[in-house]
Amino acid sequence: MRTLAIETAEKIGEIVTLQGWVLARRDHGKIMFLDLRDRSGVVQMVGTKALGDARAEDVVEVTGLVKKRPDSMVNAKIPTGSVEVEIQAITVISKAHEMPFPIDTDGYEVNEEIRTKYRYLDLRRPRMARNIRIRSKVVGFIRNYLFDRDFVEIETPILTKTTPEGARDFLVPSRLQQGKFYALPQSPQQYKQMLMVAGMERYFQIARCFRDEDPRKDRAYGEFTQLDMELSFVTQNDILTLIEEMFTKLVGELFPEKHISQSPWPRLAHKDVMAKYGTDKPDLRKDKNDPNELAFSWTIDFPLFNEQKEDDFFFGSGGAKFAPSHHMFTAPHPEDIPLLDTDPMKVRGLQHDLVLNGFEVGGGSIRIHQADVQNKVFDLIGFSEAQKQEFAHMLTAFTYGVPPHGGIAPGIDRFLMTVLGEPSVREVMAFPTSSSGTTSVMEAPSPATADQLSELGIAVDAPKDARPADGDAVYAQIVAGLEEKKMAFENYEHAPVKTSEEAAAVRNTPLHEGAKALVLYADNKPVMVVVAGDRKLDMKAFKTLYKIKDLRMGTPEEVTAVTRVTIGAVPPFGHLFNIPLYMDASLRNNTHVSFNAGLHTRSIRMKAADYEVVAKPTVGEFSK
Repeated sequence: MRTLAIETAEKIGEIVTLQGWVLARRDHGKIMFLDLRDRSGVVQMVGTKALGDARAEDVVEVTGLVKKRPDSMVNAKIPTGSVEVEIQAITVISKAHEMPFPIDTDGYEVNEEIRTKYRYLDLRRPRMARNIRIRSKVVGFIRNYLFDRDFVEIETPILTKTTPEGARDFLVPSRLQQGKFYALPQSPQQYKQMLMVAGMERYFQIARCFRDEDPRKDRAYGEFTQLDMELSFVTQNDILTLIEEMFTKLVGELFPEKHISQSPWPRLAHKDVMAKYGTDKPDLRKDKNDPNELAFSWTIDFPLFNEQKEDDFFFGSGGAKFAPSHHMFTAPHPEDIPLLDTDPMKVRGLQHDLVLNGFEVGGGSIRIHQADVQNKVFDLIGFSEAQKQEFAHMLTAFTYGVPPHGGIAPGIDRFLMTVLGEPSVREVMAFPTSSSGTTSVMEAPSPATADQLSELGIAVDAPKDARPADGDAVYAQIVAGLEEKKMAFENYEHAPVKTSEEAAAVRNTPLHEGAKALVLYADNKPVMVVVAGDRKLDMKAFKTLYKIKDLRMGTPEEVTAVTRVTIGAVPPFGHLFNIPLYMDASLRNNTHVSFNAGLHTRSIRMKAADYEVVAKPTVGEFSK
């Protein structure tokens, strides 16, 4: 039977079998010390080198005797520090390549694009493993808490209908009904309100939501997770009290080192909080240098409408003056309903935002349950009759007896980011989308095949940034990027060159200093590979190193389509063209690198170390 690392502390004098990864190896003459890591923790093992050649991150099975360490050798920093395993047999189950980055650090110093590319390795680091395990416990706590209070967990559709809700939709084409599209849900808002019509009364879901919005530190691009809730026959106070009690208990049980600075949580009117703090998300911590202080608060009494602007999502829907400050289903204060006809900007909404340490970690409201009020709001925000018909399913449902209802949707990612003190929500997500919009590991989005598009009845025009462009524009983009980062570089203007030899001669620089950029297709996806001017790409070594099944050079047409310039003028910056970049390690022998910069007549020379900082390549040995 397998013994976990953490269990060895209770098995002194027993023969055990452990399975896991080699965290570290230390050699002392003929003796080797191995730290074995599994899901429970780490334990030290000791044996002779003759037993096997296990290296860092190899997967191993070890049989050995658990022995108590001398008091002077106890490692108090780990739970198994009082014991070690004397290795009797070791089997290397699976060898590991050299890691693309260290995983024994917090990882903040590693380029995020590289971390997300190898996310399955990044998740091995203790900080990331802890974050994901804590996330699981938080979700488990929430589920059990709500089950005990008669909530029903219900999944709502992912393939749904596009409706104007305040952000851009992600669209999915339909094969069976060509020319029509599903939308991925920005939230389950309409479904959960119809569940109230269905009589569920207390609904929740750990919901995946999708919004095509620009990323920032507290918002991941594309998708996120929220605790989605809706309740019938409740007041705003009922919802606020439920959430306050749940999160207070959650923090006490799962984050005992944290302390909530104010209880009950302050409830602050929007007008007052803006006047006092200049934001509706005030950071109310008493000591902002205390990483364990949590300051929760509520912001309420928001205006129901904002003045509609040209950049507002609803602009042009009828030339209206008003846009919903929350969303179009938020109920007005009952006493303010007459103002909908006379002075809509003075109407207060029954919206409530949950704030933690200066971040909005949840939002909700009491909803409109009267059809005439809902229609009035649609009119005020300028919806045409055709746009109202997009919500006909809800309006029809509301004619069959709808209870007063309301809800809230705390963000799981943002809550964890704030409580754990992480710099971005991506640090608490297993496989986040990078800031450039690329999905971890999978390198999505990717092109569809001609057969797939044909089956869907779709013809795709080349995107603007993929069409051939004037090389001057690419050159200007490179120069602007270097100047922005204050990188020193030299410009060359010269006769047209198309080979590394010609370029080195015209620049009067060594051939090996040239950074030769090649566009290849690795398993049908474009990648950029950079090798020194005096070396050639070893296709076999590259395939083996990065576990690629099919590798080929891009055709001239493909190179131009991907990079917007012609072969021989391609600069060695994959990020300019949204493709992965790999650099041969031999270029690190250079003090400087030189390269054609979008044109056959213009080159740039810069420090090799600065080039790596800007280009952020994955580095390996694959030239000859």
